Amino acid sequence: MSHWKKAGKLSDFKIGCQWQVEIQDRPVALFKYENNFYAIRNSCLHQGFPLAEGNVKKYMVECPLHGWTYDIRDGKCLSSVNRQTDTYDVRVREEYVEIKLPDKNPAVK
Repeated sequence: MSHWKKAGKLSDFKIGCQWQVEIQDRPVALFKYENNFYAIRNSCLHQGFPLAEGNVKKYMVECPLHGWTYDIRDGKCLSSVNRQTDTYDVRVREEYVEIKLPDKNPAVK
């Protein structure tokens, strides 16, 4: 099960296009492109470097450590075939940006 969690006030994300936020004690890379917000796991699949510190160009973020590139819209790794990082739904509700993350320890059914 997933729950919406506040990432911060919308006014906190007026300047710039990339941020690292903590949701449920997990670092999330939050990006804004063409007035839409996107959230992905803040860890490069190659060596775990924070993607929120990467170079953003249009809808792509490049890991500053070794240059692996990801599509922030769907998490696809553009540097390695058939690799993808986690993405999370983002919404603006009232004056807050919210991110929907799966539970850390989902109940076993």
